[in-house]
Amino acid sequence: MPPVTTPAAQNAMASGSAPAMTEVLKALQSPDNNVRQASEAALQSSPLPQLLPALAQSVRTAPSKEDKQLAAVLVRRCLLSRWSELESGGVQDAKQLDTLLQGLLECLLQSVVSGDEEGIVKNSSVDAAAEVWRKKKTRSLEDLPCVLVGRWLAEQQPQETPETAAAWWRLVDRLCEDQEVGAFFVQRNAPAIIEKMRATLQHRQHLSQTGQNAEVAVVACLQALVTCMSRLPSSSPVLPGFFLLAPLVVGVLMPCASPGVFNLAQQLAESRPKFFSDHHRHILEIAVSVASPGADGKEGDNGEDGRLKNLELKKAALQLAVASLISAPKWAKKNLGLVKPLLEMLAECCGWVSADEELWSMKEREEEEEDEDDLSQEALLLATRVAERLNTSAVLEKLLEICRNFLASDNWRRQLAALLLLAALLEEEHSSQGVMRHADTVVDVCVSLLQRPQARLRWAALNCLCSFLQEETREGTVVTPKEIQLLTCFMEALQRETVHRCRRKALQAIAEFFSNFAGDEEDSKEMNKEVFAQLSPYIDEVLQKAVIPLCDSPDAQTQELALAVASVLAQVSGRHFTKFFSFFMGAVRNQLSMDFAQALQQDKKRHMMCFLETVVEFAGALAAAVGMEVFAPEAPWLLERLVELQRVCSMEATTAGASLQSTAMEAIGEVVRVMRAQSVPYLSSISPIVIARARQHVDCSYQEAISATGGEDAGATVSEEGRISTVNITDKSGMQTLISINTAAVEEKVAALHLLGNLAESVGPNLPAALGLEWTSVVLAECKAQFTMIRKEAYGALPSIIGSLTGSDFQQFVLCTRDALVMCCEVLDESPNPRHVTSFLLPCTTRLVENLLQDQKRKKALSSQTINQVVVQPVAASLVFQEGEERSEFLGKLFAGLGKFILPIAGKEFESLAKKEVEEDEWENVDEDEEEEQEAASEAYDAAMQCAGVLFKVYGAECLRHFHAHLKTPFGALLAHEQANPGGKVAALCIFADVINFCGEEAGEMYSSIYLPAALLAVCPPEDVLTEDDLFAVSGAAYGIGVVAVRNRTCFLSRLAGAQEALSRALKSPVLQTEEGRAAADCAACALLKVLVFYTQEIQGAGADTPSIFTELLLTWFPLREDKQEIEASADLFVDLVTANHSLVQVPAAKEQVKRVLTAMVTESPLKDSEPFYQLDKDVALQEQMRLRRVLELLS
Repeated sequence: MPPVTTPAAQNAMASGSAPAMTEVLKALQSPDNNVRQASEAALQSSPLPQLLPALAQSVRTAPSKEDKQLAAVLVRRCLLSRWSELESGGVQDAKQLDTLLQGLLECLLQSVVSGDEEGIVKNSSVDAAAEVWRKKKTRSLEDLPCVLVGRWLAEQQPQETPETAAAWWRLVDRLCEDQEVGAFFVQRNAPAIIEKMRATLQHRQHLSQTGQNAEVAVVACLQALVTCMSRLPSSSPVLPGFFLLAPLVVGVLMPCASPGVFNLAQQLAESRPKFFSDHHRHILEIAVSVASPGADGKEGDNGEDGRLKNLELKKAALQLAVASLISAPKWAKKNLGLVKPLLEMLAECCGWVSADEELWSMKEREEEEEDEDDLSQEALLLATRVAERLNTSAVLEKLLEICRNFLASDNWRRQLAALLLLAALLEEEHSSQGVMRHADTVVDVCVSLLQRPQARLRWAALNCLCSFLQEETREGTVVTPKEIQLLTCFMEALQRETVHRCRRKALQAIAEFFSNFAGDEEDSKEMNKEVFAQLSPYIDEVLQKAVIPLCDSPDAQTQELALAVASVLAQVSGRHFTKFFSFFMGAVRNQLSMDFAQALQQDKKRHMMCFLETVVEFAGALAAAVGMEVFAPEAPWLLERLVELQRVCSMEATTAGASLQSTAMEAIGEVVRVMRAQSVPYLSSISPIVIARARQHVDCSYQEAISATGGEDAGATVSEEGRISTVNITDKSGMQTLISINTAAVEEKVAALHLLGNLAESVGPNLPAALGLEWTSVVLAECKAQFTMIRKEAYGALPSIIGSLTGSDFQQFVLCTRDALVMCCEVLDESPNPRHVTSFLLPCTTRLVENLLQDQKRKKALSSQTINQVVVQPVAASLVFQEGEERSEFLGKLFAGLGKFILPIAGKEFESLAKKEVEEDEWENVDEDEEEEQEAASEAYDAAMQCAGVLFKVYGAECLRHFHAHLKTPFGALLAHEQANPGGKVAALCIFADVINFCGEEAGEMYSSIYLPAALLAVCPPEDVLTEDDLFAVSGAAYGIGVVAVRNRTCFLSRLAGAQEALSRALKSPVLQTEEGRAAADCAACALLKVLVFYTQEIQGAGADTPSIFTELLLTWFPLREDKQEIEASADLFVDLVTANHSLVQVPAAKEQVKRVLTAMVTESPLKDSEPFYQLDKDVALQEQMRLRRVLELLS
């Protein structure tokens, strides 16, 4: 039944009388839902010009403080939600509106000025008055709120109650926040504000002595102080005056100790690090006093609420102590004497955990949060934060010293703290390398603790070893005795453990151990054959003694981890895992043959979902390990069960169901990757449900409301109900923003789009055209989705799906490529988030053009003849955008978009470089995101370079004028500046090399002379010692040197001797002799080969023995191994050498080396694994092989 408007409500709306409005306010607080709804409907339908004054008057005249507060809240709520009604005709003109607002201000501010109002009424009145003031079309320092605050600030002796003082400071805070007049307000009133703050903080002691709650005034004063200083620039002359308040602020921390006071002091430390200069030791003493375990006795007296409040207070104290020191890292590094006591305190806190081991060991899942150990977790986070922020060896050594001392003690809590801290440091990228330098000691200590009686200590030792194994980078093919000993320790721990949590951690440690031996191939983790031969007996032992028995463990997560270990062993064993295939496939069949719908309705539904996720992941790993030959008979059944699991999960109304469905999609992708073309018959059953998941609508709603309690609960909370997650963000004024998102749908869409891309990648041109077109349509639509993660997956899948059409419907491939590239240009022109451009928009554009490049290469290779009766179609690149005006327009838009994207990034970087040239302030709060920003800029430069490079390769000289207009300036600056972003320098070296190589003679003449000196400097820097950090620059520069050698003879001749010397010295560098440096060595060797071939006479004329240098170069570095582009370039060079009967080939020793290299290149043809190739790719590879064979015959 719809709510019926009460007579009282109707009368109130009509007359605005105080008694009637009081009745409405009472009705709004009624426990009867119908009464509340009726009153809300009446308010909503009432005209604002009558309603707002009535509500404002009620703030003064309502009989109870609850009614007054609600009236003030309603004023704000109406202004926020219905302001457009007033703007669009609710009042006759602007003057009338201003009069209305002025009346509201006067009425609301009377509650603030009045001495007899309750604090909650004053605070709500301030918030309402501030909202009214913000609605004024023009605001100035002469407005009523500013005038009243000015008078209050001028009062010499504060006589008001703490609640009244808090309201005034709240009003100061709201005025300072204003974007238009806030800064002017602070500057004009700074002396008065400072004196009033001094008086409030000093008056706190008097108020406490009289039994009044001084904290409310202190909190409001500190909040105003934070806001005031945030409105002032660092160079403001009034800022030092605020700094003089620091002793008073520090003085109130202990008497008014509360999370609110500490959090505001933390904000002061973070926003103005110099504020607490000379007070750090005192703050540290306060933190130690508050966070010490001596306060634990009170927790029991106050019950659970008291314990939680005490815990929040301790955490806030630790956060303040850390923020006060690390907010100015330059200063802190010079004052490590203060940092070390802080680290000791944090380390102590790391061990303050619950002593109830029985309760601890009963935890069902490792990922569940442990509320009783919140303080320990917070201390761990803060300790690693200090190590990360200061990032000095002295800080790390102090932490390691603390850990050594703790481990040497007899106190198990201290030993636990040390283990937890070591694990945290190993997981933090800045400190992990320093800890790994003590790897042997860490391992020995952890192993020694595996037999301690405290289960928690054993768990922490295993956890630390897991973190150690995750960071360890092993090299070579010899498994050391120490590694075998460590594995044996894990097995022994697993055998004797009775505590499930320790068993789980031992299983994780075994999985981490074997993961370290995984191969480096992207599509295969199979370990080296020599390594497998040494570890094979231990793999068998782990499977038989640990994995297989624990698959029947009564503990659900232990079962999952046993299967996770089996997944790792399957991946690293590869085809060798075949001997276990029948057992594990039987287990998979047993688990996945269940009735999914019934199983997911059990009481242990959550555990069943997690277990099924693990089984499904293992099934995919098993398929990938044994390969199609072994897995073929099981593939149809597994695909059918995975599709059925998806169907059941799609009816699940929880986010857990979405997670399981996503895992099932990943497994389908893994199975199809193994099956490749043989999976095509099953795509028709897989596709519908995946398409449905990709197309589903994602609900997302935004709501704004005003909390009746103000901003006491400011912050953000996340709740989950069914498939919906809700984020509730409350600001300090009580404004609430509720964001509700169907996160389950987002997760499913992401997984579905990712799967579509993987399926297209796996089956390639065998994908039926109808499916390819349907998938393209779905993915193109999702490229415009609301959520970034959905757009990212859509852009990632698009090139693979469109690329698959080359084999099934060439005309649609051309049309879809055109549509996709046009869309990419339009989005790029809209200037989206730079991170989005870098991470998925430009990579998608690059891959779409690479599809055209691949087509171009195939057609070019087969244009002279056909193999197996292949009919060569027109080149797609010439059809997508017709030559002439259409193509010029496309290239112009794309290069303009690239320039629009790169210029701001480069500009910001060079501004930063200019600032670094002036003297730095030790109190500067260094942007902790600076390193991340530099990495993001590096990725942006690389993405733009990759995109431009592939365009050069496809459209050649047509790109030159667009490059010159839009990209030459930013990349030219990166090339020239010595201190430029290293990633940007590499991108500049590569992009100029590409433009010279592919854009014709004019490009070579324009850029060779400015490019070559920079490239030579990168290959052979002044310090003459190349490191791993230089490898990418060496690759790009060496490639560019070779390009200039071929494309601009005149320019290169002037630098011939220097180029030959630089390349030769680079190849002798130790770092280029390593596996990591092999790609750079390929580029340098190929460049030197070009120099020797194209400048043979000049080098010979200078007195060098060119044939000997040539022979030694081939003997040492050829055939090339890593850089695909240079491998192809060297093949063309060798063919030309032999065909032209070059003088170098006429020397017997050199001729033999050329013959050896060509023979090796024919032998290593990719045709030995031709299944993934398009038919045209097979034809091209066959023709290339025949070309090399013909050249070999010429040498015979």
